[in-house]
Amino acid sequence: MLVPDPNFRPNPDRAIYVQGTIDQGTVDRLTPEIMRLTAGDRGPISVYIDSPGGNVASAEVILKLLQATNQENDPPCWLISVVTSRAASAAADLLSSGNYAIAYPDSTLLYHGVRTPSLSGITVEFAAMLAESMKISNDRYAMALTRKSEWRFMFRFMGLRGKFADYRTATGKPKLSELDCFVEMIRDNISSKAKPVIEQAYKRYQRYNDLITHFLKVATRDKRFMAGGSRAYSEGVMLRGIINFEIASNKKNKDWTFQDGGLVRLTDDFYLLQEYFSSVASDQFKQICGRWGQFVLTDEQKAELDAISAAEKEGKTLEKVRPYFQPLWSFFVALCHALQEGENELTSVDAFWLGLIDEVIGMPSLPMTRYIAEYQPDPEPAPRLAPEPDAPEQ
Repeated sequence: MLVPDPNFRPNPDRAIYVQGTIDQGTVDRLTPEIMRLTAGDRGPISVYIDSPGGNVASAEVILKLLQATNQENDPPCWLISVVTSRAASAAADLLSSGNYAIAYPDSTLLYHGVRTPSLSGITVEFAAMLAESMKISNDRYAMALTRKSEWRFMFRFMGLRGKFADYRTATGKPKLSELDCFVEMIRDNISSKAKPVIEQAYKRYQRYNDLITHFLKVATRDKRFMAGGSRAYSEGVMLRGIINFEIASNKKNKDWTFQDGGLVRLTDDFYLLQEYFSSVASDQFKQICGRWGQFVLTDEQKAELDAISAAEKEGKTLEKVRPYFQPLWSFFVALCHALQEGENELTSVDAFWLGLIDEVIGMPSLPMTRYIAEYQPDPEPAPRLAPEPDAPEQ
């Protein structure tokens, strides 16, 4: 049976309401409420959202206030974020920042990249600087989204993993990788509006693979690179590898040149490689391997790890599970970047399957972490009392 847990149940009596455009006025209105809620009680706070977005800095101020500790250095309050109608742009980021994120069934979420007001009279130099700044901001927000939603995304994967064999049989595709099974099953569960996000993410992921495969062939032959040369030298090796990759990829296109579009692609590839290496070497990826590795290790591998010292075990575990989780992690990073490109309007169910929220109200068939948190075995039935014997006749 399910026993309600306050960490997974919104409470209007301990809540703030983010409504309308998010700006400094929103911060001014909500700050006293947040101070009151966090001062007397460190219990969960519900954040109800119905907003078209607004100023990113203002949304970040609200989130930091909600996540602040106190003078006793207590942990931050647990946040239950709830979209009641619409969460767009900065409001969607605020929704995904909740420890447990919920959506009403007819609500919508909108993700897009960084925007800037229309400008006039700008120079070529300023335009180039602005484009670079916006790209860096998009990358930063994409990686922030991976931190916020990693648990949800991994929970979706693990929840579907047991069905991959049946899916391969049902589709007649016995050679599908686990990632491909997962991507196709997600695609089957989302709306037509959300499918381009998955397609864009998968294209970016494939680009990772092609680039990495080619680059590693070059890099592993460079002793100085493998020995950990200077950053500039490493970047030079990367650039040479990308140039060779682009030439090889376009050898059948006689009109292709670096001058006409090739340099733009080279720059994009360079950032892709940087993104890939920084993500797979991150502490977050290592934590994923440590947290979920036990679910993918075979019994033989577990026995092998149990036989070595505790000091060696962490490194050996990472060595064994890294190849398993690396494609999944790369796809997830690509997905979060795809959400920062164009206009991506999602239904609540889309957001659930993409790992952006935890629960859709009124849809109990969706696999939710709340079910695990609130589950308790049914109590043992009370023993039946034996009937009293009939009184003897007088």
